[in-house]
Amino acid sequence: MKFAINQATTMKTDFAKDIEAYSNAGFTAIEIWLPKLKEYLGKGGSLSDVKKMLGNSGLKPIGACYQAGLMFPSGKTKKEVMKEFSENLEICGHLEIPVLIVPADNISPVEDRHYYEAAGNLVEACEYAEKFSVKLAIEFLARARFLGCLSTAAILARKMQRENAGILFDTFHFYCGISKIEDIDGIQGKEILLVHLKDVAEKPREIMTDKDRVLPGDGIIPLEKIIGELQKIGYDGYYSLELFNEELWSQDPYKVAKKCFENLGKLRRKL
Repeated sequence: MKFAINQATTMKTDFAKDIEAYSNAGFTAIEIWLPKLKEYLGKGGSLSDVKKMLGNSGLKPIGACYQAGLMFPSGKTKKEVMKEFSENLEICGHLEIPVLIVPADNISPVEDRHYYEAAGNLVEACEYAEKFSVKLAIEFLARARFLGCLSTAAILARKMQRENAGILFDTFHFYCGISKIEDIDGIQGKEILLVHLKDVAEKPREIMTDKDRVLPGDGIIPLEKIIGELQKIGYDGYYSLELFNEELWSQDPYKVAKKCFENLGKLRRKL
């Protein structure tokens, strides 16, 4: 298994400190949190500086999180979204980041036509992303009305018929939503571009939220079974640890990263 860490896991630490902490903790791959990187660039840093920093640390950037608004852009909003998208692709291209995360956009009420509309807009986005050698990973979100499960994400990705489009599989959204373990059998490993890995504290699924995410092994998600099914269908990409845990955010980033690395090691040994 190949592990990475998403910078959201140490959200309150600045970009440079993240790099140092993750590298010292033993990680060799990182998922960039774009708002944090842009904050670093806004304070005088450059993409060349970042590329050198990553190279010196031994951290490979395997994904960038995230780009919203691509599924239903319109009017003034579309102009703003496409400007942000262009900037994000420039970043991915310069840093050789292969995957950009595209979470589900909200829309209500949901109609059949919206899936065709979203597919069409995402095809255009993929055509643009291809110029930067970037793939778009569509993320389903638990309890979302438009794109709330693995099967629907697969349907949307297949409608697009683009080689640089696929699925972002998030263990939290998979477990807390309406997806089922057997749904994984209907997916090919190559359709999944990245897995976001995390556990969740024990409580009723109906009220689980992002803040309930915990380290792998500290919660109740059947991670070993899920990962086993993903391996069975041929997924061999990265598992990126992504937590929105405020308790972790308040701690020393190196200690957090080290604990993350240790828990991932324990998970690997169980598989």
